[in-house]
Amino acid sequence: MSLSRSFGGSVTVATLTLLLAACGGGGGSAPAPAPAPAPPPAPGPISALGEDPCNSGSASYGLTTFGGELVGKQAAAAVVGCTGAITRPEWSQIEGPSVALLSAKTQVIHFEPTQAGTYGFRVRFNDPAGTARSEDVRVTVSAPAQAVRALVRNHQAVRMGGKISLRAWSPSGEAINSVNWVQTAGPTVTLQNVDALAKQFVAPEVTRDTVLRFRATVTTSSGASDTHEALVVVERQVQAAANDSNAVWSGDHISRVYAYRPNGPYAGALVRCVYDPAQTNSNLCPLSQLPFLAQDVSAGQIPTVEQVMNRVIVSHDWLGENFEQFLRTHDTNGDFRRMLMSTTAVVLGAHVRPSFYYAGTGAIYLDAANFWLTPAQRDTIDEAPDFRAGFGNSLSHYGLWRYAKNNGSYFRFFDPKLRVDRSQDDLLAAAGWLMYHELVHALDFMPPGQYAGLNNSLSAWGNIAPRFSARQLVSDLVSSRFPLTSNEMKGLGQVKFQGQTATATQNAYTADQVAAFFSADLATDEYAYSTSREDVAMGVEEMLMSRRLGVQRDVAFVPRTTESIVTSNVRWGQRGRVGDPRLKPRVREAAALVVPWLPSSEVDALPAPIAMRQGDSWTSNLNLGPLATPTNARDRLRALSAAEAWQLQVIEERQRVHQFPKKLPPH
Repeated sequence: MSLSRSFGGSVTVATLTLLLAACGGGGGSAPAPAPAPAPPPAPGPISALGEDPCNSGSASYGLTTFGGELVGKQAAAAVVGCTGAITRPEWSQIEGPSVALLSAKTQVIHFEPTQAGTYGFRVRFNDPAGTARSEDVRVTVSAPAQAVRALVRNHQAVRMGGKISLRAWSPSGEAINSVNWVQTAGPTVTLQNVDALAKQFVAPEVTRDTVLRFRATVTTSSGASDTHEALVVVERQVQAAANDSNAVWSGDHISRVYAYRPNGPYAGALVRCVYDPAQTNSNLCPLSQLPFLAQDVSAGQIPTVEQVMNRVIVSHDWLGENFEQFLRTHDTNGDFRRMLMSTTAVVLGAHVRPSFYYAGTGAIYLDAANFWLTPAQRDTIDEAPDFRAGFGNSLSHYGLWRYAKNNGSYFRFFDPKLRVDRSQDDLLAAAGWLMYHELVHALDFMPPGQYAGLNNSLSAWGNIAPRFSARQLVSDLVSSRFPLTSNEMKGLGQVKFQGQTATATQNAYTADQVAAFFSADLATDEYAYSTSREDVAMGVEEMLMSRRLGVQRDVAFVPRTTESIVTSNVRWGQRGRVGDPRLKPRVREAAALVVPWLPSSEVDALPAPIAMRQGDSWTSNLNLGPLATPTNARDRLRALSAAEAWQLQVIEERQRVHQFPKKLPPH
């Protein structure tokens, strides 16, 4: 290990000057000067592999890194709080061959050296006493003696109680026979499989920032083996208790985020008002502190991208960069920006899963998995599945969905084991439907017709609550005029999406029976039976995807056994169900209220649904009409094999389960 730290930097030595004012009245001596405050605790020394960075009892903070770093293996450096929390960390490189620091505003940076040498970094932060600090860390990287066969990504920081994942790779390109994981430092955690190469765990409760280390031993198909260790800092951050009825985020894990534009007009309010575990029902921010985006826009105007980005909160800068690029590239009609007028903020987080809208804050919260463009960006995202992915496993049927275009899947499958980039078109496919869906939720609670009457002395929820209590939300009006009637589907919706235990009768329903329940009713997707809010969001989402992007939604039901989901036997399915004449009146009414800038002719122009071929596979039913010959590599990639289609479905299923409603504050 070869590293050093400078204590010169920007560490400030404070001096205290006492200003004494004469008191009126009689004589007497001036009061004795107050004693000078004790200096803040000194930082501890940099620790090497296996050492505790807070090993000095007087340390307020410490730094740590690995020793013996090698070219081709991910390296790391970290700052930890020993007597309290580290705030506002920000790393920069000051020496050595240039490397990307995708986690530069977290307590842990990682980088992958491509050449030997000394790499220097400076971290600026506020220590537990709130004092601004600056420390330098240098890491010496050597050439490996043999080919690197083990690499673990990513070194990272997570708040206690958060889910985290680590993945092993073989940069040599050899096939991996096995990976053996061992925890080498920190409180013991339970490692669970993500897949054959990745593990996940829940960060333990800690009394101070604590370093965990994990070693992966990779054995390749040639019998060669290699090891690499990962560093995880568990930040001590007290979350709201699950039984605290006054806490906005009771029972939820709130990860570290920050305002993407630190000098924006709302930068100081964003996290405090939108994603802070200390938020309570009694201290919700009034709109005078964080208004809806609509309140920043002149009547009849479309928000600028800059106005939107002033309200973006991120866990990593790359998320803000990709989101901004997404808006500039794909929001040519202004739909996304118009819809965002009903939000106070956009949270993009590596630990946000599932995506959701929350009326309590007026913000949308989006899973970073929908916004990555490069493998390195994807590496920073937690891979732990949505906690509801297993709901309904006892049922004898399974509902499938996807979006299709030109008789091919609109989505591409990106194997997490491969280092594959995504294009801007892929980003639209991954995030467009999600944006439409979550923003319809926001417009359901705060439709454009309500903008003029907003009260700045009240919070977002304070403005929404009267209409919520009076059942005057868009979803209330639509469900009242055009109710869903299948009690069987309503019951299954609570099992599949709300976690209720299935009854024996529900478990016995066949795919044919469920298809009959569903097809006779007015929902566009079975997720509509989760809540009336989802009913409206699904219908308008599918309409916008069809009319704006030329993409149609497929839904189908197949048998399910205890061993597998039988995707080879579609019992019933449709493409473009939203175009069914029976469904159009309810979609038209919802659209008129949430996206009033679209003429009603958009709903009228929806094409009639196309029936799937009963008994054919889910994959073969991609082609429901004349199939154009793929003319480029991208289109050819969309022709999925059956195995790939199944893997894609697993990913789609994880993404689709939205968390709604969140707990709504009392009013």
